[in-house]
Amino acid sequence: MIAAGVLCVVFWAIAYLGIIYRGFQDGSFGMPVAALAANLSWESIYGFILDPLADHIHILSIPCFFIDLVIAWQVFKYGAKDFAAPLVRKYFRLIVVVAIAIAFPVVYLAFLEFNDPLGEYTGFGINFMMSILFVAMFLRRDSIAGQSMYIAVGKWLGTLFAWIATALTVTTSQTQPVPESLWSFLAGSVTHSEYPLTPLINLLYLVVFIVDIVYIGLLHQRIRQQGLSPWRRF
Repeated sequence: MIAAGVLCVVFWAIAYLGIIYRGFQDGSFGMPVAALAANLSWESIYGFILDPLADHIHILSIPCFFIDLVIAWQVFKYGAKDFAAPLVRKYFRLIVVVAIAIAFPVVYLAFLEFNDPLGEYTGFGINFMMSILFVAMFLRRDSIAGQSMYIAVGKWLGTLFAWIATALTVTTSQTQPVPESLWSFLAGSVTHSEYPLTPLINLLYLVVFIVDIVYIGLLHQRIRQQGLSPWRRF
C-alpha cells in the first residue's frame, strides 16, 4: 500500500517535471488554469493544513506543491498569449489569481463537508476535472505545445497507483497483507461501498482512466503526424 502511494507521487512528479521542461522548451504552459488552481489548492491544504506530516502522502505532497509553483510561474509567464480573446489576454494574470482564490476555499470546504481526511473525494474529483481539461486544452490549441507523452503517461500511471493504494486499504488487513488473488482484489475494490473507496470514487477513477487513455492516444497520433518520435520528445 505504501509502495503504491509512493509510486503515485513518483509518476505525478514525472508529469509535473515534464510539464516544466516542455513549458520552458516550447515557451508555453502544460497545465490548464482551472486544473492548476485546484491542484495547487489541494496540495497546499493536504501538505500544510490538514494533519500535515501525518503520513508519507502528506509529506510527499509538500515537494509537489513547490514543483506546482514553478508550473504556476510558467502559466503567468506564457499563458496570456495562448488565448485569442483580447479581454482574456489583458486580464489573464488576474484571471489566474481569481481562479486560485476561488479554488482554495472550494477545495478546503470539500475536504470538510465530504469528511474526506484522506483526500479521496477531492483528489479524484480534481483528477476527473484535470483529465477532461487536458483533452480540451489539446483540442483547443490543436498543437502539442507544452505537452509530451511522459506528461500524459505520468498522469495516467500516477492516478492508477493512487487508486491501487486506496483499493489496497479496503482489500487487505494486518492478517491479510496481500490480496488472495487479482480477481479478489478487483472484485473487492469495485464492490466496496464505504469510504475511502465508494461507488462515486470508483466511477470518478474509471472516467479518469478512460479519458487519460484517449488523451494519450490523441497526443501520440499528433506527435507522429508532425514527424516526431513520441518517446524521444521529452
